[in-house]
Amino acid sequence: MSAGTAALETAADPSGSNLQALRRLRLRWAFTALIYAGALAGGYWLLRDAWQPSRAVGWLLWAGLAALVELAILWGSLRHNHPPDSPILRVGFGYGTALTLLCGLLLALVAGFLFAPRPPGWLAWMPALLYTVARLVDYIDGYVARITQYETKLGGILDMEFDGLGILVAIVLAIQYGALPLWYLPLALARQIFIAGLWWRERRGLPVYAMTPSAARRIIAGFQTGFVSVMLWPVFVPPLTTLAAVVFALPLALSFARDWGVVSGMIDPTGPRYLRRRAALKALIEGWLPLCCRVAGTGVALQILAAELPHFPTWQPHLTQSGVADPRRLLWLWSAVFLLALLPYLLGILGRVAALAMVGLACLDISAAGLDWGGNAWLLIAAIVVAHAGGGRWAAWRPEDPILYKRPGDSHEIPL
Repeated sequence: MSAGTAALETAADPSGSNLQALRRLRLRWAFTALIYAGALAGGYWLLRDAWQPSRAVGWLLWAGLAALVELAILWGSLRHNHPPDSPILRVGFGYGTALTLLCGLLLALVAGFLFAPRPPGWLAWMPALLYTVARLVDYIDGYVARITQYETKLGGILDMEFDGLGILVAIVLAIQYGALPLWYLPLALARQIFIAGLWWRERRGLPVYAMTPSAARRIIAGFQTGFVSVMLWPVFVPPLTTLAAVVFALPLALSFARDWGVVSGMIDPTGPRYLRRRAALKALIEGWLPLCCRVAGTGVALQILAAELPHFPTWQPHLTQSGVADPRRLLWLWSAVFLLALLPYLLGILGRVAALAMVGLACLDISAAGLDWGGNAWLLIAAIVVAHAGGGRWAAWRPEDPILYKRPGDSHEIPL
């Protein structure tokens, strides 16, 4: 019996039931490994026929390496498969952790496309599809764990580790495909750099303070993963993606900088001076700035739509060149969505949702006409700001905010 196993048995559970539970968990780990291996084998055979054998081997190598990392994390964390408030191990993973493991498998499949050219045809969409499904599964796994009353420390560990691995893989892949600039890479490693910084402080005997909960952090992280998912779509290329990268990078970098200030003691999140400055900044960023973006963005959107409707002189040739058989019908459908979203965007009615339609309008115009700093570039920036920060001052209806400010399944909001 190893020292770690003995400590697990005697300190946490003298009866020995924890040791028995750990043995059963190791069997479940082996079953999980078999499922991962089966999925990798199926992916290899699919790609060997749909792509080419050499590319399929490379995919299997990188997907297998990512899966091994995830399985190693799972193996080393099995002793944490207990409720947050109890040391007694549970013998099963539960539905929530099972979904987290499914998310990990999907991320491993995405990792297989690293260091290879974008695959041809319908396969070009596969990395984006797999990563998007993984993010959707990640969104509900904690909710499922809470409603089934099967939350475990293991589930939290896996969720955090797989999130870090997933965003790293997706950003590297987007850089590889040319959608994101190389300078975005440090943001892919931001979590690892943050953890390394904490380790460095502890090693030097410096104090490490606890991070305060923040809904803004959660919203920024959620939009970041959504943004990276879209960057994997084969239809988006620079300079559109470069501008979007700048706008999405700023809140993420500022969020990490603020968190580092808290854990290092440079910022006292409870100090009156900090709270005053934070309240003033919050009023600007989440109040006045979105209001200005709603008004200015509506004006730019009307200008763009007036230039294109009803004959689509720029959009139609672009879609025709892209291979769309009947672009006018599609463009009228999109234009109807844009027009319907204009008033809600201006008035702040479901402002974040309406902002996504404005992002779509800006992306379409930039793809067709190029980046225009007199029009579509500012619409893209304004819409992303509203999507991030909300409708701002005098927003008429913001039902999406309570959903974003609390975890699914929780009855209380996360402090801002």
